[in-house]
Amino acid sequence: MTIDDLRTQGGDVELHRSRRMFCIRNGTLVVAPEATTTSHLEWFEAEGWITKNDAQEFMESTIRGVFLPAKRALFFYKGVGFFFDTAVKEEALRMAEAIGTALKLGRDVEVYVGPPDTLIHGTRYRQERLGTIESLTAARLSRR
Repeated sequence: MTIDDLRTQGGDVELHRSRRMFCIRNGTLVVAPEATTTSHLEWFEAEGWITKNDAQEFMESTIRGVFLPAKRALFFYKGVGFFFDTAVKEEALRMAEAIGTALKLGRDVEVYVGPPDTLIHGTRYRQERLGTIESLTAARLSRR
């Protein structure tokens, strides 16, 4: 997959419109406008956060994700290949409650790392369920 594969394709418009995008930028949650049809890459370009020269680096280092109302689930990932590592998992644990609050979600919403679909453009991606917003919040508070 290349950076250009992250641009909105013809069949992506309805999916994009149905979800809410977010990212963690400089440690702060940023939520995209509702019902946007753009991809994360296009959103970041419109905000002036990236240029063609630094898009790859930004996408590889910035944790982003979506809330899919149809699945009642949040998904966290980074990179051109929608991957996750320990840093993505830790950020999902840290930010799930804040995203839930910002988007007015129920505490029973599921939280995953990896992309919403395990098969994208013919490539299979890993996905892992972390719990619900409620269970992750309780676990985070008990670790303090």
